[in-house]
Amino acid sequence: MVKDITIDVVGNFADGKTTLVRAITSESTLRHSEEKKRGITIRLGYAHFLIYKCDSCGSFSRYEKCEVCNSNASLYYRVSIIDSPGHKTLMTIMLSGATLVDGAVLVISANQKCPQPQTQEHIEALRIIGVKNIVVAQTKIDVVGKDRANESYNEIKDFMSKNGYPDAKIIPVFAAQDVNITELIQEIGKFEVPDNSKEERTEMVIVRSFDINRPGADINELKGGVLGGGLKSGSLKTNDSVVVYPGVYVKNSWKPLKTKILSIQSEFGHEKEAERGLMIGLETDLDPSLARRDNLAGSLIVKNDTVPLFKSRIAMKYEAIQNKFSKPPQKNETVLLNVLSSKVLGTVVSYSNNGVVINLGNSALPYFIGERAILSRKINNVWTIAGSGNIYE
Repeated sequence: MVKDITIDVVGNFADGKTTLVRAITSESTLRHSEEKKRGITIRLGYAHFLIYKCDSCGSFSRYEKCEVCNSNASLYYRVSIIDSPGHKTLMTIMLSGATLVDGAVLVISANQKCPQPQTQEHIEALRIIGVKNIVVAQTKIDVVGKDRANESYNEIKDFMSKNGYPDAKIIPVFAAQDVNITELIQEIGKFEVPDNSKEERTEMVIVRSFDINRPGADINELKGGVLGGGLKSGSLKTNDSVVVYPGVYVKNSWKPLKTKILSIQSEFGHEKEAERGLMIGLETDLDPSLARRDNLAGSLIVKNDTVPLFKSRIAMKYEAIQNKFSKPPQKNETVLLNVLSSKVLGTVVSYSNNGVVINLGNSALPYFIGERAILSRKINNVWTIAGSGNIYE
């Protein structure tokens, strides 16, 4: 049975993530004009590819002919890729997509000492979220000598062991020349993905939203707003009625948006049904202006019989990351919360017994009890992951 999986490509900026994605998929995830101009990923980028399993030797391949023995291969995984930004100031964007992933490729360049600051933060985020499937792509081996490549390999090995991934495979790659990409595919193909249960509560995390209509389009040809993201649990079908939380802010309160799914699209084409593991776009009957310019990013889609919480104050358990901050969260301190794909500012009300109470003001954070929250605090005026915990109130 063919499974859908989503993997995150993470690592420090300029370590070669987007180049690696292009080598794997033949696609560029730099699609926004500012990204192309600056040469870095600013928004979450998406790409896709297929993994086949050889009918003869069992190796994994990007093609229907095995890249190892040239025998016929059968489709095994449909893979959605999230290319997360690596610049420190864009860390919260990376966290928006990480909650959806089944595995990760951590990109570390051989020409810099490991770990770089964002390498450390990205692996901390993956560990907090509970990502178990991970492989390291050691990039830029073509610009260093043999001694430095070996030294870098040992640095990476030590780094992964210290961060709870002692068995993670490290694959040296030269992405521009397709060197060792096949070996990287072997490790992605081995990622263990649990079976999706259709009995679970349906939650879709929105990370992008669009108005796909062209300026001047005839009113009779207008399309509804498009909501992009992935399912955390459950399933969705065409014609399902769903609710978007928290919705829109009207007269000092949030109003959820009821809508109908008109079609489901993935990078692989039209989908009759979607489950966890595939990045999708839902065409809805929402007013397209509501979805314009990612206005609904951070929202949560559920079915009519499910109502998430969205309060102005939450309480969460809190486990700090050691050696980052000398003091726990302080009363009246401004903090940043990432829950699912939402990111909201809040003010610490109290801290005691490893629990934090946070006032969100007029912001609305849709969640269910037990949801994992990542709390960031500022160091040198830049948001830095400080700790995490489950929301209990």
